[in-house]
Amino acid sequence: MTKQRAILLEIFRSEECRGQHRTADEIVALAKEKMPTISRATVYNNLKAMDEEGLIRRISGDDGADYYDSSNVLHGHLICKRCRRICDIQTPKLLEELTGLSGVELDSYELKMRYVCEDCRVN
Repeated sequence: MTKQRAILLEIFRSEECRGQHRTADEIVALAKEKMPTISRATVYNNLKAMDEEGLIRRISGDDGADYYDSSNVLHGHLICKRCRRICDIQTPKLLEELTGLSGVELDSYELKMRYVCEDCRVN
């Protein structure tokens, strides 16, 4: 494992990122705090590879940005239509239900649901 990849994994496992959905640019900034010489391209290439390997999950945001989730446990996402905050929603039986509905053995799914969060409803 490269030193750069180890730094990115450390960032995703940190308290600061656990349960959060960070953009690639935010990850670049956090990586530069730990390794000032790390390049944007190195971070982007590692994020892509880590997503493909199932170490992290890429979420396409409604604002055009990609967000990264440190949890590789299968779950869905709630996306606020106003503030665009992304929250996890646990879906423990959804894969089983979708497999039954589709009639094929499914490995995974991507679930993004849009709503207006409590903070935005109040304001």
